[in-house]
Amino acid sequence: MAANVPQAVQSCHELLLWLIPQLDKFPRTHRFTLGERIEVGLLEVLELLVEAAYTRNKEASLRRANLCASAWGRILYCAW
Repeated sequence: MAANVPQAVQSCHELLLWLIPQLDKFPRTHRFTLGERIEVGLLEVLELLVEAAYTRNKEASLRRANLCASAWGRILYCAW
């Protein structure tokens, strides 16, 4: 990624690049329910981080990103 991309955005992007192939390894019964929800949730976190990077009022976006990341972190912990 470009050098001017915030570290949080870059790290979340790298997590998604690693995670998506891992979700494909879920059993079929969970791949399209839990796996898809995890992917969509982490994409939402990435969107919020990008929004925070390019807006003046970063606090609101970062609060929402933090809340989403905390929730999805717990779900990932339970999934493995």
